[in-house]
Amino acid sequence: MFPWRLGPCLFVSVVVVVIVASTMPARMLVAAAAACEPERCGNVTVSAPFGVVSGYEENQCAQFGFQVHCTDGVPYLGYYERGFGVQILNIFYNNDSLLVSDVHKLGDFNLTGEGGCHVPKANTASKIGPPFSMSGLNRNLIFYNCAGAPSPETVRRAGLAATVCRNNTFVRTGGRYNATGVIAGSYHLPGCNVTAVPVLGAAGKVNASDYIELISDGFILTWRPPSAAGSGEFSR
Repeated sequence: MFPWRLGPCLFVSVVVVVIVASTMPARMLVAAAAACEPERCGNVTVSAPFGVVSGYEENQCAQFGFQVHCTDGVPYLGYYERGFGVQILNIFYNNDSLLVSDVHKLGDFNLTGEGGCHVPKANTASKIGPPFSMSGLNRNLIFYNCAGAPSPETVRRAGLAATVCRNNTFVRTGGRYNATGVIAGSYHLPGCNVTAVPVLGAAGKVNASDYIELISDGFILTWRPPSAAGSGEFSR
């Protein structure tokens, strides 16, 4: 059968289908055919609602807010500013949680870094937003940058440990992490700036002197499953 022998409506339909098929990007066809199969980034398996994205490319498998950037085999939550995002250590799909680490804070303790050695200046909570929330399992790791040396009594009472930076910088452990990121008054020390970093710790045990290891080992985030209404939305 030749096109000119088709009815007008049928002929137009055929032409439209051919045009759409020829102009649809090949990567979109491949993505659709893959049916959101899990991907690996380093040791982490990334599957729905998460999806690996590259730059600003579309990924039909990544729900909004669940984008993952895979950089040199290391997965990072993609909704935060590139270069400062939290690293994904593991994803627990059975209970909607994941283990992450604010690894970029480790660079603050670099004795030879351009910015000099210093304790973290920003609370980790400032990097966390919907659809993620801090788990109640996390504990506080409190850092102090003091204008002067605290008294020996203050050091003993607060359980302060000096950081590798010295220069009147200290760290201590605290209670359960405050999801709002607000530092409770009990952590205040006169003449000191205070920063909180969430950590998990082994079996709930946290030793302030192990702050490098504690930050590296990460903390727990939970997420709200995407709503049915938004299940068709994909990231850009």
